[in-house]
Amino acid sequence: MRVFYNYAPWILAAIGVLAGSFGYYLDVICQVSYEWVLWIGVFLLLTIGGFITGRLIQGLNLSSHTDFLTGLWNRRCFYLKLGEEETRATRKKTPLCVAMIDVDNFKNVNDIYGHASGDEILSEIAAILNHNTRATDIVTRCGGDEFAIIFSATSLAEAYEVMERIRRKVEVRFQSSCNLTISAGIIALEPGRDLKELLIKADQALYKAADCKMKLNT
Repeated sequence: MRVFYNYAPWILAAIGVLAGSFGYYLDVICQVSYEWVLWIGVFLLLTIGGFITGRLIQGLNLSSHTDFLTGLWNRRCFYLKLGEEETRATRKKTPLCVAMIDVDNFKNVNDIYGHASGDEILSEIAAILNHNTRATDIVTRCGGDEFAIIFSATSLAEAYEVMERIRRKVEVRFQSSCNLTISAGIIALEPGRDLKELLIKADQALYKAADCKMKLNT
């Protein structure tokens, strides 16, 4: 499908040449009035052109909001979705939680095993996050070894339970092989609080969790 999009202008040009040649054949050689054929041809060209253009725009929009390595939503999408979910949660009076996630000591993994292995680990962690959340939750990679999850219609206790399950799965998968774990800070949306304050609180909770883990390991 991507190849088709790349060659879309040439395809449309070829269709235009074929339509013109066919009209010339009907008019000059067969002496047939082809106005109705022309209108059908124009309609088909506009339809095909509109469809291709729409899919191109859709593809560009998706790629601009997707992280190329993990396939998760990116930081830009995170802020857009957070605003939408905050508006929806306020309107419907449903709980909303945000989890900020950091891979502990990921720099050491890159230094010891190389960046290619680090990328594979990030992709695996992204898959764990995806497989252990609902379709309505928004899982994003905010950059580097930082991830975030927006839990829609989810209480703080429920979000904590999900994150604890994810934390254990990451620990089981990676701790023995490369001593890798994750830390998370979870915060619930509070009515009247600014979204920036919400994210600051989530970051603070993340730093606190990571700091406690470092103290336990030293």
